[in-house]
Amino acid sequence: MRTPRSAPLLRLFLASLLFLGLGALTTVCAQDIDEDAPSDEPVAEEPGAGFFAVGTQFTDLAPLNDRLSGAGYPTFASEMVSLGGGGYGVVANRLMLGGEGHGLLTADGSFRGRNVSVGGGYGLFNLGYLFRPASGLRVYPLLGLGAGGLQLDIKNEGTADTFDDVLNDPSRSASVGQASVLVSLGGGLEYQFGTPGEGRTARLGVRAGYMISALSSDWQLGNSSLAGGPDASMQGPFLRLTIGGIDSPDDDD
Repeated sequence: MRTPRSAPLLRLFLASLLFLGLGALTTVCAQDIDEDAPSDEPVAEEPGAGFFAVGTQFTDLAPLNDRLSGAGYPTFASEMVSLGGGGYGVVANRLMLGGEGHGLLTADGSFRGRNVSVGGGYGLFNLGYLFRPASGLRVYPLLGLGAGGLQLDIKNEGTADTFDDVLNDPSRSASVGQASVLVSLGGGLEYQFGTPGEGRTARLGVRAGYMISALSSDWQLGNSSLAGGPDASMQGPFLRLTIGGIDSPDDDD
């Protein structure tokens, strides 16, 4: 579904990466406060974790590639490299609350001496439920809600009325972007190597799922909407590796 926007929503939505990252760190740090609260019975609290992530995000670039190839521009693979990170806290030893942000990259192309590239990024607030089938192992379903967008870079400033105006004018350089609301359905597992408090530990994991894109804006050039843009989106499956949760022993000597 496409919803017109007159404001540059891409910048607003990608700014969510910063706020979600800060929210994730706040959630993880909040656990330290909870540990000081009075409790009726001693319970070993599950710690939260921060992580870096690298993987592959499949996107729906076919509508964009059709328009690019029709104008003589290079096309781009739908699978993009995903780089990012995030964190989460654990409430009541089961409920996972956190956030993550990722940037999407793919190989650049060229057209009449100009560099052409497609990229994107998004941020999510995550809700999960934690299972511990074995010592050191965490398994969880995960639901994410957030926003993100795609960006086509050809570069230089100019004015345009439609998306095709940007493609058909070879003297034009521009950055055009499109944003959408995102829902992530998936899950993950993590295994902790080492014992906390007895040495350095690392938590390695994998996450996989499917990204649903909805309520997409029109493509934007600066503050102007471009009518007739392609219905490309960030919808598709993803797979990424995570590393984090590194501790070092306390030096009380």
